Amino acid sequence: MEENHPLLKSRQPQSKKLIKEHSMNTQKIITMLTVVALALAGQLSAAENSKPLAVSKSKPNIILVLTDDMAWGELGMSGNPKIKTPNIDRLSKESLRFTNFNVAPTCAPSRAQIMSGKHEFSVGVTHTILDRMNLRDDITILPQIMKQGGYQTGMVGKWHLSEPGHKTGLTGKPLEPHRRGFDTAIYTFNQLGRFNPTLSHNGKNSKYEGYCGDVVFDEGIKWMESCSKEKPYFAYLATSIPHTPLAAPQRYKDLYSGAKLKNNEKNYYAMISAVDENIGKLMTWMASRKDDRETILIFMTDNGHAISGPDGAGHSRDGRLKKNGLYNFGFRGGKTQSWRGATCVPFLIRWPGVTTSNTENNTLASGMDILPTFAEIAGVGIDDLGVQGVSLLPDIKGEKSNVTKDRLLFSHVGRWNASDLMETYKYRYAAIFNNRYRLTWGEKGHPELKDYLNDREEEKDITSEHPELVQRFKQEYEKWWEAAKTGMVNDLHQLKTGKIKRRKGGD
Repeated sequence: MEENHPLLKSRQPQSKKLIKEHSMNTQKIITMLTVVALALAGQLSAAENSKPLAVSKSKPNIILVLTDDMAWGELGMSGNPKIKTPNIDRLSKESLRFTNFNVAPTCAPSRAQIMSGKHEFSVGVTHTILDRMNLRDDITILPQIMKQGGYQTGMVGKWHLSEPGHKTGLTGKPLEPHRRGFDTAIYTFNQLGRFNPTLSHNGKNSKYEGYCGDVVFDEGIKWMESCSKEKPYFAYLATSIPHTPLAAPQRYKDLYSGAKLKNNEKNYYAMISAVDENIGKLMTWMASRKDDRETILIFMTDNGHAISGPDGAGHSRDGRLKKNGLYNFGFRGGKTQSWRGATCVPFLIRWPGVTTSNTENNTLASGMDILPTFAEIAGVGIDDLGVQGVSLLPDIKGEKSNVTKDRLLFSHVGRWNASDLMETYKYRYAAIFNNRYRLTWGEKGHPELKDYLNDREEEKDITSEHPELVQRFKQEYEKWWEAAKTGMVNDLHQLKTGKIKRRKGGD
């Protein structure tokens, strides 16, 4: 996307000129001003909205859809010859695509980035299990920011930022989503039951009929329909699919009956097609609405692809895709690993009248950027929150980016087996990268430098060609690690109390 994409300027009010030229009564003047205001908001007609306009003063609704364990390779528009995702592909053509958008390499940490605007380690989330998934309770998070901006807030789906049974965090403040800014939260702590799931509705368990993927979107649409039109809404729809356990209605499995795929791969793809059908349903519902307010639709995923880990999708421990591995857009690595395939995920944003359809932006962006971006849209100041992300609103509007060319991002799988082992895991599946180069440490902590823009598969180690860059990256990583440790409140609490919880696994 060009750095300065032209946006049409909003029409300027002409009321003063009209008053001078015509003798109009007060009611006519009010009517004219109303018409002009609607024009400024880009709501008069489809023709008015056919070209990009400047952001209107009326705050837009925001729908954020987050899927679980899929990435660029699981979309037809990225070249996958087997996957069937016609609705997401259509959304991609109608959207601005961020092609270098990065999240954490696993589930709960990515959600921590979205909710906090900070690196997951800085807010206590170093794993996907036990209390190490608990998003520290002493920070302001995304739904609270949106409420400050006058938004109605609702979520449906996977929360995964507090351990079941933990209602408060280390400082005695709430951890559950309906007590942290969401007016309505219909959620599970981790995985939804695949059929007829039981979900917590603001703390009270209720059973819902149908397939879990359908339930998330159906309940999300119901909530949005219940919202007052006098105020904007923020809806967070977080599916727990296509994460394992693998299960989908037969109609989705039938789509892959003739495909040369293993049975678990067919089920994985079937679950993705279930997500796709619901994206289509959501888009149809949005088109049927007669709201005067703009609605932003964002689709993203939480980490690289996986079927019970990267090996299930066909990646070896060194991130390379095996001969019969699932298509991964040419990326090396999947979930839990350190290469680009673990962290670079789709981020599609459709904002009628603001984003230009079927365009790309290659800014080095992060899940940490969502909170500051939404805060700017909502008109809420966050200077005192210590947010580490950057607002992407200029990128979205086609203006000069706030993201500096020297930006560095840090990735680490975390997941040490116990809190007293964090130092031994310091370099295990870790990475530091800028907008071109990525220094990665694999499973055994051996560093390699890759030019990921020109070497998508990250095959060639160019460490010897750029020794000064490697040294700088290593120094920056050391500084980051020492700073990040101070935010690992759940691990630090275990170390302080001596109550070290040991458990392998997690999702």
